[in-house]
Amino acid sequence: MAALGLGAKGFRRRRDPIAGQTITVPRRQNVRVPRNTALFFIVGPLRTGTSLLSRCIDDHPQAICLCESEINRALFAPHMWQLHFQRMLGHGATVAEVLRLIDGRAPLSVDSWLRWHVDALRLFKKKYGKPEVLAFGDKSPDYVDAPEIVDLISRQGRAIYTPRNPKAILRSIWRQNVKPAEKESRWALLKRNIAGWRPHWDRSNVLVSRYEDLVRDPVPTMTRVYAFLGLEPSTRFLEPFERLHARRFLWDTAVDWKTGASKDFDPSRAQIEDEDLTPEQLDRIYDDPEIVGFMERFGYG
Repeated sequence: MAALGLGAKGFRRRRDPIAGQTITVPRRQNVRVPRNTALFFIVGPLRTGTSLLSRCIDDHPQAICLCESEINRALFAPHMWQLHFQRMLGHGATVAEVLRLIDGRAPLSVDSWLRWHVDALRLFKKKYGKPEVLAFGDKSPDYVDAPEIVDLISRQGRAIYTPRNPKAILRSIWRQNVKPAEKESRWALLKRNIAGWRPHWDRSNVLVSRYEDLVRDPVPTMTRVYAFLGLEPSTRFLEPFERLHARRFLWDTAVDWKTGASKDFDPSRAQIEDEDLTPEQLDRIYDDPEIVGFMERFGYG
């Protein structure tokens, strides 16, 4: 069994930026992870193909990717338990199983968050018929709203960061049928994600995998992702088999919700030109040093 330690013995109390609350952080707790199983987390911004990548990883015979269990938003502020229940039911868990997984877990505890994933692994490898799981993970664009999680993943986990051209992200957000305030909120989440993960992009335990590479060259891109997770190459993610609980992957661009079959990769979704945006949208991109720096860092020019 491999241990993930969380620091020196005892506890410390400090002010945490999450909703300004005082929280208790365990200084030394060991969480036992099954031998030879890699815990991983897809942490890139929203609208960067994280659901598609989750599905492609989950298609590997020896991997499971939950695709936004929302356990982070249940245990950490704003404690969205109902959202977590809805997502887990979509993953095929029963109410009793969801309750059993979260029973006794203290809010605002990074130890509880990590232990939840270890317990969920035992449940879902049986539920999905994968007895030998070598990589088990989840994805969320908003881990950055719980800095304790970012700290743990960046120090001891495996993270996959998924950039996409911000111009395409902006276009995608503004095409969604939501109120203007919600669009602004989603754009602000993008910027929080960039700021929160920027210090960790170059770590050896962080793999950068661009959305454009996935939709244009899926086989070499997924071979690289699988290798990062300790998995053998596989092209099963291209096959049209029925995927269990297909709606857990959130978007029908990743998988057909009725049949569970995969959708063809669409390279046209990686194409974006300045002419595709309004002058106001272009100003939002090019007048923001943080967004410009992101574009330069990941080759969007």
